[in-house]
Amino acid sequence: MQATTTLAEAAPEVASAPSRFWEIIPLDNAIFEQLFTVDTAITVARVVLTAALGFIFVGLVITVLRKVVTKRMEARSGGLVVKIAQYLGFAFIAISVLDAAGVNLSALLGAAGIAGIAIGFAAQTSVSNFISGFFIVSEKTFSQGDVIDVDGTSGLVHSIDAMSVKLRTFDNRLIRIPNETLIKSNVKTITRFPIRRLNMDILVTYDTDIERARQVLLELAAAEPNALRSPEPVFMVSGFRDSGIALFFGVWFATNEWFDGNNAMHIAVKKRFDEEGIRFALPTRTVYQGKAVAAPKKPGARRAAAGGPRGNNGS
Repeated sequence: MQATTTLAEAAPEVASAPSRFWEIIPLDNAIFEQLFTVDTAITVARVVLTAALGFIFVGLVITVLRKVVTKRMEARSGGLVVKIAQYLGFAFIAISVLDAAGVNLSALLGAAGIAGIAIGFAAQTSVSNFISGFFIVSEKTFSQGDVIDVDGTSGLVHSIDAMSVKLRTFDNRLIRIPNETLIKSNVKTITRFPIRRLNMDILVTYDTDIERARQVLLELAAAEPNALRSPEPVFMVSGFRDSGIALFFGVWFATNEWFDGNNAMHIAVKKRFDEEGIRFALPTRTVYQGKAVAAPKKPGARRAAAGGPRGNNGS
């Protein structure tokens, strides 16, 4: 009988726990009723559906775009285009989700416009580099792996990024050049074409037989195994200089063999000219020496040397 009474007394205590929870969050709470309504459920469903469809659509577009740029563009340039498309796609999804949620986009876009102007002034250099990257990719002046020269800085194109182009120099240094600088500079793409000419400027003395020098140079080009037969070598007398006669000799090589051909031709020219007695001209100066002639003296100077001028009284 006592046990039954104890259970009966404990039952109200167990039942009182849920009532305390609903005292904290009652069912008739106005905020709770406003949050969980049919309209709210429809809005949430619309937002989720819009986000899901947006990600699916952007994913399909990015997949197709990635396949297209892989076939028509190099890896770095294609990656840049795909990355830009992803950013635009995410922005499109964000705007669509906000519109589905019933957010007033006019005020938001106005605030974004003002913020964009402020950010644009603060980051105009970065924006300029970013836009210049589009022109670099579209012009296709060079691609990854090409050797270029930018105002005296030469190197292998290591990467083409949204803000800059990175060069790997021949002494294994990494140089970052902003895209805006590339647009404003003279860029030489050394490995753009499959063949390249080696230009040799040679200065010989005035007593050199020009025809013999020309014949020697053509023989050296014919004996060089890496030199191309077509186009033919180019020989020209550039002009008469202070120290000698300037000759120009050009030999064509495959681009990937130009470096070895450069060394081979210069060594061969020096060795053969020494054998033929053809001398390279060095800076010289001719000095003519003659007898010094004294300048004639003025009459006043002669009187001064004789004792100075005399007065009117003859003293």
